[in-house]
Amino acid sequence: MTDTTSELAAALGAEPPAAVAALPAEVSARLAAQIEDASARQAAAMEAGVKTALKGVPLPLRGMVRKALLG
Repeated sequence: MTDTTSELAAALGAEPPAAVAALPAEVSARLAAQIEDASARQAAAMEAGVKTALKGVPLPLRGMVRKALLG
């Protein structure tokens, strides 16, 4: 497994399909970076959404609701 395939596997959280693993190193590296960026944006959006949702929950219940939403 090449370094770029390893980077892509780390970004995906699993081994990439054979067709994706066969991509040129430059494309694989760019794809891995885009996946990591998208994952970071998704996490930030999720955090913002949870904070917004919790504003409507009464203060004494926020801890329980946060735990239920985030596990």
